[in-house]
Amino acid sequence: MIEREEHVAAIVDAAGGRLVSRVRLQKIAYLLDQLGMDSGFDYQYYHYGPYSRDLDSAILDAEAFDYIEEKFESRQSDGARYSVFEIKKPPESNTFGHLDVSKAKQIVRKLANANVTVLELAATAHWLAEEEKVSDWRKEIVRRKGPKTENNRLGKALDLLRELNLPPAQSTAA
Repeated sequence: MIEREEHVAAIVDAAGGRLVSRVRLQKIAYLLDQLGMDSGFDYQYYHYGPYSRDLDSAILDAEAFDYIEEKFESRQSDGARYSVFEIKKPPESNTFGHLDVSKAKQIVRKLANANVTVLELAATAHWLAEEEKVSDWRKEIVRRKGPKTENNRLGKALDLLRELNLPPAQSTAA
């Protein structure tokens, strides 16, 4: 059985050994689970979209077992603090579940470099359409996320879902 902290380490390792932002880690794990990672993390909707308390606990375990180190930095613009995860010890086994390891690593690298708001919108659009079964998920995401959906960020989020072949974007026209 793959331990949850190994999933965390695998994601950070696949991102190039460094991953910025807890929100980013949450959204990458969520999207990988939708693709077949089968981490066992339970998700609920929270302020930034799908969120897993299990994943937060796994982050702490990954640090306790020396898989990763979490550092904190501050944005220059407003001083807001954010997490930076660095790999200390890569996991020994395939921790991407039913996903092909090389494909999963490629996806993680792509998501690690994506705009974090675009990731949030992609995960939220999927959640609204697939988990909450909101028929007009576009209207709902604009209601919940407001200005975050502007400046083509929602369009980029849907492009990302389309590339991953995940709903709701997989069924929308380009």
